[in-house]
Amino acid sequence: MGWHPPVPAAILDADNTEWQVIRSWPDDAAEDYVLELAAPGLAGVRAAHLRAGQLELLRRGRDRRLPALKHASPLGEVVVHRAHKRAVVKAGEHYLKIFRARQSDEAVGRHERMNELLGAGDFLTPEIVSSTPGCLTLMTLPGRSLFELGIDPAVSDVVFENAWQKWSRAWVRQHSLALAPAHRPTLEALPVRTAAVELARLQHTVHLWLVHAGDIPAAQAERAAVRGAAGQAAQKLLRTDPDPLVWSHGDLHDKQIFTVDPGAPLGLLDFDEACRAEAAADLGNIAVHLQLRLHQHRLTAERYQTARRHVIATAEELHVTPARFDAYAAATRLRLGCLYSFRPQWADLAEDFLIPDGEQALAAGVPAAKVEPTY
Repeated sequence: MGWHPPVPAAILDADNTEWQVIRSWPDDAAEDYVLELAAPGLAGVRAAHLRAGQLELLRRGRDRRLPALKHASPLGEVVVHRAHKRAVVKAGEHYLKIFRARQSDEAVGRHERMNELLGAGDFLTPEIVSSTPGCLTLMTLPGRSLFELGIDPAVSDVVFENAWQKWSRAWVRQHSLALAPAHRPTLEALPVRTAAVELARLQHTVHLWLVHAGDIPAAQAERAAVRGAAGQAAQKLLRTDPDPLVWSHGDLHDKQIFTVDPGAPLGLLDFDEACRAEAAADLGNIAVHLQLRLHQHRLTAERYQTARRHVIATAEELHVTPARFDAYAAATRLRLGCLYSFRPQWADLAEDFLIPDGEQALAAGVPAAKVEPTY
């Protein structure tokens, strides 16, 4: 293997300014990409399209599908901008999340419901400051994310482990509290994401990846691997009985969990995808993100094993069926492999995530059986 989509790491605009590609996503046609760019000396990020090698920069703070960005961008710095999809503006103590107009009411509803479900004290959640069509304004959370703790060598291994243990205990307790009759209306108001929905999401990502691989001879091995992994993921998601649906963060990983101090609750943010799903959906997702951090050298092998051990302990406490954990982890692994293939900085490491389970270890030098998500 060795082929990945030829997204450039840097690109020149019409004024000869060099832009670094921070993130990229596949567009609907081969060799067309959606880019998030940054340039030295220029604050924030810019959204762009790359179509057949031609760069099309969106105007700073403008997006025809995100009209609220025009009014939000002067208030702070645009820190996220995926063209026509979403943007985030950091403005002092606030984050302004920009959506398509029809999606903003849904995002507000999900945040409100999660704030209600998590109001027992195990997790701090961002306070909703205001909402207008296309824009949700939230307070920032204090502290540092578990991701930041993991990459900081000044943080001791004991502090790192304690933070993950605290998350595990809080996650288990919060799922128990959410089953109380008083929370049932709030829980049932969340949208449902079944295994079939998860599979449809994965299949869309795989389809776009295959469109970009096309009939390129050099991509033959990757195409076969992706198709094989997609088939395995579909079987795992649909051919074993699902676990009960519970509240779900919808995109749980270590950048979403914040720790303040030993005596304060942890913080949890970003409920754009909050739903009802199997507990394995969140836990498989965070487990594979930890594998990604290991590949990115953002976690040592020891810290990876520490964090993963607490994820597995959480799954056991919540009576997650191992086959369901493995199914959702396999789906996440392939989805991230496809997505990170389009990120120039990480395209090489994404190759291992495209290979079907059991064909290669996920961590260099570590037996596959020790790093696979099953438990």
